[in-house]
Amino acid sequence: MALDKEYFDAIHIDVVKKKYYNANKVEAVFADIRQQAAELLEENARLRQELSAVNARKEDLGDAAVSAQAIYQRILQSANARAAAILRDARQESEQLRQTAEDQREFALRRVEECLSRVRELQKEAIESVNAEWQRFLIDLYPEEGGPSGDAVPADLRDKVGAIAQELRAINDPEDIP
Repeated sequence: MALDKEYFDAIHIDVVKKKYYNANKVEAVFADIRQQAAELLEENARLRQELSAVNARKEDLGDAAVSAQAIYQRILQSANARAAAILRDARQESEQLRQTAEDQREFALRRVEECLSRVRELQKEAIESVNAEWQRFLIDLYPEEGGPSGDAVPADLRDKVGAIAQELRAINDPEDIP
């Protein structure tokens, strides 16, 4: 039975008309009250221990939460720093690759221009050589008539061979057209 208002209202100590109490009944009520008070003290002590344990766990959880928050912040800062470093490195590498590609492109362009220039020179030399060969061939066709100058070669034939050489020069380099 719990010590509450109902318990105390239920206590009826018979008061005899002579104004004395029944000692056994009073003693029984006091014994019951002492027993329940002792139980309440034990329960109160147990609840205090539980409350203390809960408060300790609460403090531990609070400390753990603060520690976890600090760890989270450190991890986040570390991750952000690492991401910034990776991004910086990637940008530097990208710039280096871009510069290397640009350098290679310029080198290749110079080499192509050099090769094209050399090919044009070789073509000019080949055209002049072919023209000279044709002119010698024409002179050899008419050796008795014109002598070494080749005056005996018909003018229109000499002009046609010259025109062919000029067209070949024009194909090689349109700027060389006289």
